[in-house]
Amino acid sequence: QQQQQQQQQTNKNSSTIMGFTRTELKSTITDTDDNLVAEKDVISAVATVDPDEFDWRKQQLKWQNILLLGIWHIAAIGFYVYACIYSFKLQTVYLAVAIGMMSGIGTSAGSHRLWSHRAYKARWPLKIWLLIFQAMTMNGSALSYARDHRTHHKYSDTAGDPKNPTRGLFYSHIGWWLVKKTDAVIDGGRQLDFTDLYNEHPWISFGLVVVIRIVIVLHHLFTVNSLAHFFGYRPYDFRIRPADHRFVNYISFGEGIHNYHHVFPFDFRINERSQWELFNPPGMFIELNRLFGLAYDCKVASQSVINGVVRRRGVQPIRDEQKNLLFRIGNSIFDWTIGMLVGAWAAYPMIIFKLLTGRTIG
Repeated sequence: QQQQQQQQQTNKNSSTIMGFTRTELKSTITDTDDNLVAEKDVISAVATVDPDEFDWRKQQLKWQNILLLGIWHIAAIGFYVYACIYSFKLQTVYLAVAIGMMSGIGTSAGSHRLWSHRAYKARWPLKIWLLIFQAMTMNGSALSYARDHRTHHKYSDTAGDPKNPTRGLFYSHIGWWLVKKTDAVIDGGRQLDFTDLYNEHPWISFGLVVVIRIVIVLHHLFTVNSLAHFFGYRPYDFRIRPADHRFVNYISFGEGIHNYHHVFPFDFRINERSQWELFNPPGMFIELNRLFGLAYDCKVASQSVINGVVRRRGVQPIRDEQKNLLFRIGNSIFDWTIGMLVGAWAAYPMIIFKLLTGRTIG
């Protein structure tokens, strides 16, 4: 009986988990990485495997994903055949390849290496671009990717793995997108800490990013039709109501030089100055895209036409005169700084209130 118990113990120690013996597993798994786990966690995940837990039952299918992916794949085949039959420009292919590469980088460098594994740190401009490129892959958000990927690493090749390859090649490739997550995957994910990704209450996120943002942006844009038609200067045509209003220009993100716009509606600059001189993010955006050839045929009112209109219908004394370069640079820095500060005015009362009352900001 003693020999039998020793043999059972030997068999237990020699049993493999993900290709490792328990002894090897114990020696290879450390707690130096948050994404690695102790032996008991892996064994617990393996123990949850139930061969009857998963199959392609109707109630486990995610029909919205099946429909979406089905449409995308059918459309892709159709467009590919269409492109083979009919002519296309090489520039379109270059664009598709470039966007494909950048979106792949968004997932690989962003969602995977940055947010899933914290393999490096990035500043906000890079984070924003990575988020945009990640979204272009239609592979879920960076947050959902990091959540599933960390769960995949912690419970790799077990019932807790969202992409469990023990269910077959098709499942691990795309099938996991087509079915609901099992209880083992959900429970495994709940044991992980994702607060380093985005520790915010859902209602706060929805309230600030969706509700408040929409209301404030709408009212900012609406001031162009209201305030800019009641208050301001009319240097280009004093007979009409639309006026140039610097405050409206700030909160509408560059739409407040409204007297000029109504006199020269075709001018993409929406004012007669260079894009960098006055706070004008949309104009600067168009200008940058023009430099890269993505925007073209940008219409501009000639200086002679502007001067002629001002002489006939405008008020020359209140028109901004062309100053020397040093003044223009200083005024540009001031105007863009004030524009960015004024545009975010709604955040200041909340921050000041929290500071005065000793509440945490985050």
